[in-house]
Amino acid sequence: MNALTPSSVLAPVASAAAFASSTSPAAVSLFSIHSSHQSPTTKILHLIRHAEGTHNLNEEESKLPLHFDAKLTEKGVAQCNQLAKRTRDLDVEAIVVSPLTRTLETSILSFPHLYKSNNDARGDDGSDSSSSNDKTVVPFVAYEEWRETVNFLCDCRSSLTQLKQLYPNVCFNNLTQHQDNDPIWAHYESIYGDHNAYRSKRESDDPISLYNRSHAAWKALLNRPEKKLALVGHQAFFRHNFTPLFEEMNGVVKYEDSSVQELMSSSFDNCELKSVKIDFNQGS
Repeated sequence: MNALTPSSVLAPVASAAAFASSTSPAAVSLFSIHSSHQSPTTKILHLIRHAEGTHNLNEEESKLPLHFDAKLTEKGVAQCNQLAKRTRDLDVEAIVVSPLTRTLETSILSFPHLYKSNNDARGDDGSDSSSSNDKTVVPFVAYEEWRETVNFLCDCRSSLTQLKQLYPNVCFNNLTQHQDNDPIWAHYESIYGDHNAYRSKRESDDPISLYNRSHAAWKALLNRPEKKLALVGHQAFFRHNFTPLFEEMNGVVKYEDSSVQELMSSSFDNCELKSVKIDFNQGS
C-alpha cells in the first residue's frame, strides 16, 4: 500500500456538489462478533482506544508544547497492564497501530507477549512480513491513516527517525519515508499557522479529509492478509467513523445489525476493547 500523503488524503473538493458526485459506497461493513456472517474476506477486529495520556488530564493544557505527541500517564500504563491480562486470550495475527506515541505505547504494553524489544529482532530491511517471526511474534504495523484527528500539538506525531529509534520492532514502512516530520501537521500549519497562531480545531473541521482518510484506513485493514487483527487507535477518529458529526461521513461505516451499531455508537473509554467482524461493503 502506498504511504499516506497530504496530497492523496487531504485533496480539496471544489464544492458540495462535486463532493456528492465523488463519494463512493461505504468503506466497510460491520457485524456483531457473534454474527453468523462469514466470507473469504471477513475479518475479526479488536478495536482498542489508547490508554490515558497526559493530554487527557486537562483539555486546555493538551494544546501546549508540553503534550506534543502525548505519552501515557502512570494510570495509562496501569490500564495497559490490566488489559494485557485479557489480550493473552485473544487470537491475533497482527497489531495495527496509529503512529502516535500514546497508541504505540498502548499496543506494546497491552500485548507484551507478542512484542520483542530486542533491537536485533528487527529484519535488516524493516519489512512488514506477516509470515516471519524474526521481529515480533506477530507484526506490529503503524498506519498514518489510523492516527487521531490532527488538531493540537498532542496530535502531532514525532519524527520518523525518532519513532524508529524508540520502537525498533514496529514497522513504519506505511508512513511517508521521504518526509521525516509529520506531513499532515505540516499541511494544516501551512493553512492556519503554528500552534501559537491558531489554537482551534484543524482536521476535525475538515470533513473531506476525514472522509478520504477514513476510506483509506478501512481499505488498509481490509487488504491486509491476516484474518484476526487488533487495532489501537483514538477516540475522536473512531467517533467520526462510528457516530458521524458531519453529513459527509454518514455511511462510511455500514452497520449490518443493530447489536454492532449499539456497541460502536457508544464512546470508547481509555484502553477499552471492543470486538467486531468487518468485511468489504456488502452493498445495499
